[in-house]
Amino acid sequence: MASLKESLSKGITTINVKTNSFMEESKCKTYISTLEKEIQILKQNIGETVYAKSVAGESYEEEVAGMIGQIRGKYEEIEQQKAAIEQLAVQEKQILGNQSMTVNIRYCANCGAQNAANYKFCSKCGSPLN
Repeated sequence: MASLKESLSKGITTINVKTNSFMEESKCKTYISTLEKEIQILKQNIGETVYAKSVAGESYEEEVAGMIGQIRGKYEEIEQQKAAIEQLAVQEKQILGNQSMTVNIRYCANCGAQNAANYKFCSKCGSPLN
């Protein structure tokens, strides 16, 4: 029975850690997507600015340089988010260590014994396994 409790505890911990990692990774990926869209808009704005200023005979270098700086900043933020995603995976491994949910084991409802997944009856007490 103690091994059943231990296995359930490990399973719950694994689910909790993986769920939290998934949520944080999703947040990072959503932010990356937002940054990529902002970069595309800035690139479009650069083209429009260059065209409009060129037609008007005005200088555009300073304005374009500012937008390029914004793009660089957004690329740096994307790299930070990617690093955060990698760090989440490292943290997950550190927390879980060798813990893993073993799918190939079934537990007897009657006595709590571990049984192979393909067993129809408990190897300890003979009760049917669900």
